[in-house]
Amino acid sequence: MQIRFYPNTSVKSCSYNKLNFHGIKPKKQTLYDWFLHNPPGYFNPQESLNKIQNVQPQFLAGTKCKNSIPLRQFWDFFEKNKYIKNSGYSTNTDGFGNSFLKAKANKPISTSFVHDCSVMYLFNKNSGTHALYHALPNCSKETLQYMIKTLMPEGFTKSAIIPGDSYFYEFHEDSLKLMLKLLKQANSKALINVYHSTTKYPEIAGLNGFVYEIPNIKVQKQIDEGILDADDFGQATFKILDLQGYNTFDNIKFACKTQEELNKLKKCFYKARYPKEILSILIREIENKKKEIVK
Repeated sequence: MQIRFYPNTSVKSCSYNKLNFHGIKPKKQTLYDWFLHNPPGYFNPQESLNKIQNVQPQFLAGTKCKNSIPLRQFWDFFEKNKYIKNSGYSTNTDGFGNSFLKAKANKPISTSFVHDCSVMYLFNKNSGTHALYHALPNCSKETLQYMIKTLMPEGFTKSAIIPGDSYFYEFHEDSLKLMLKLLKQANSKALINVYHSTTKYPEIAGLNGFVYEIPNIKVQKQIDEGILDADDFGQATFKILDLQGYNTFDNIKFACKTQEELNKLKKCFYKARYPKEILSILIREIENKKKEIVK
């Protein structure tokens, strides 16, 4: 792939990953309570972004727009310990879009290989739940509406949109505008903002209403060696739950034609031991499909 250099970009856009923020050492018995408060040093906007303007690339980083917020590095706030790492979930590392996650908000969720795709993060402070959707480029309005409604039937109080890599910045403009529009339609009172990555091909993570980036170790190593056109192999910091449209919602909607087939699929979902927040969504969709079959 040919290296592209863009006008009006600055290496300063990458300087955020050099900032050093030190959070308090989390302990298991107080971790949830502490996560409910703003991490020290984290910029928390009080107003939503109203319009997508001036979408542009950054050098060796992600796509940004006017008033988008730089992502801070996850491990600058949370000490690397087994509790945090073992409690979280990641999507596949192969770059398959139309993938999603949902869990309790004090359990980190992440996705990687975000190139021409974009990520949508949803959080509900009242239910203490959050969800993440890795959307394909040119994702349809109907699909986005379905995912917002289905992943968060309890609604959301806060949301973040994270466009992918700067090389595909022209792809991201339409996605950003559509996501912002649909999120505002779903909840005009929610706090909605756009965030941009400050490193190349990072893993995007959400935790308790905040979004972060986890720098891609293999990509960063290539860049440090002078390879600007680095290869991305994906990255999963947490336990992988490969939940994609084809093996979940599409399977329920299109592959299963009878109640018997739906019951078999339900058993497979139970056997997979998904988090109850995800399992409840899948079971609800199965029951809805059963009602359609009866009709």
